[in-house]
Amino acid sequence: MSTHQITPTDEHLPPLELPPGALDASHPDYENTTGSDPPEIEPIEHRIRLDIIEAGGLLSHDTHAPTPLARQYIQKTLVDTYESERRFFPSYDRLDNFLGEAPAFLTGELEPHYRELEQIRADRRKWYTELIPKNLDTIQGTADSLLPLHANTFHGVVIVDANTDPIEYADEHDLDVDDIIREAQLDNHILPSEYGITLPAPLLVGEFASGSTYAFLPWSDAVVCGCPYKQTNKWAVMCKHELAAASCLANAHEGGVDAKYVLPIDVGVDIPQRARRFVSPTVAATHTPRKQR
Repeated sequence: MSTHQITPTDEHLPPLELPPGALDASHPDYENTTGSDPPEIEPIEHRIRLDIIEAGGLLSHDTHAPTPLARQYIQKTLVDTYESERRFFPSYDRLDNFLGEAPAFLTGELEPHYRELEQIRADRRKWYTELIPKNLDTIQGTADSLLPLHANTFHGVVIVDANTDPIEYADEHDLDVDDIIREAQLDNHILPSEYGITLPAPLLVGEFASGSTYAFLPWSDAVVCGCPYKQTNKWAVMCKHELAAASCLANAHEGGVDAKYVLPIDVGVDIPQRARRFVSPTVAATHTPRKQR
């Protein structure tokens, strides 16, 4: 498997070597094999992150308050995205008539495939209309454990394997030992090396007010949280840690366009922006948050 190497500006840091699945889908070396690779960050996930950032955050779960602007943006995005995917499926309102015109043998051959596609479309619709809103309701309801936002720290670190002594590594590379972490020390459900990231690796670790420590894993042209909720619920577009990260960016000081959707480094070493990119530049250039009319 080929890797894509990024050299940090700090010469004391190792390169960030990423697998093909961490690249943008338009990159010629991009590759993601369903069933063997971690699932890609779907376009809807990038768009929801951007919606939350542009709306100024999303942490309140007061059911009596007006619908937050971020949720208004997200609702419009869900509708638009589902509608944009309709072109990938046959027109089912004419399916029965279409199959009725075919010879019996051909109908028998085709019908199971069409019915399977119909189920896929139904599942996709359920994801956009039921599961994603439920996912967001759930994490909004648990986000209090991450408040206040400034109690969460984004730590630039070097992740090393179990055979590397952090003290020796820090001495050899003129780094602070507090910025060297064995990946087994993380609370991640899936470790960086299991995502195909070559160790040692300069990565961003979230040290959260809830007491958990999770590495953000470069994947699909952004980063994904390694927590159990996000990694085991494949239908979930966001976890509370990513929600906190989006809200943190929403409340950040204005910066350049390149840094607008890049998570900050509160402490630690100057890891590459690619290890902190929260929204794909491709999506950022094409998606505009809007409310339903």
